[in-house]
Amino acid sequence: MSFTIFSQPERRHRRRGNRVVGKIWLAVLFVAITAMNYAGTFVLPYIGQYATAYQGALFIATIWTIVLLAAIWYRQGWARVALAIFLLAFVALQLVYLPNVLLRYPDFRDGGMLIVLLLSATDFLAAVFLIFSLDIRWISRPGAD
Repeated sequence: MSFTIFSQPERRHRRRGNRVVGKIWLAVLFVAITAMNYAGTFVLPYIGQYATAYQGALFIATIWTIVLLAAIWYRQGWARVALAIFLLAFVALQLVYLPNVLLRYPDFRDGGMLIVLLLSATDFLAAVFLIFSLDIRWISRPGAD
């Protein structure tokens, strides 16, 4: 029987990220962001002369989202931060143009405003999730197997 004079402090284990759960969350983010970008195309009839620019912005956002999510999948650590910054910038851009569109096109309030707000909310929540999710952080680290 052995006695110890000094007691060991109780170790609290922090939750480590899980690779499988992280990849599932990455797939969920892909579907959510791509679906909301597609839903953003339903706003085009309401915004008149801004339709072409908004359609181009949605196309570019969708392409870069796919590229950066693929980079996260292949463990490029910088891609998680880049995608979060990109999504937050896209939200800011939408919210800057929203008052101008509301003043010029009163019909936008009926159908388009809800879609743009849902798109902005989805992108914002996806960016916050990318920043704080341990599972996504775990799979974006090189050599995390």
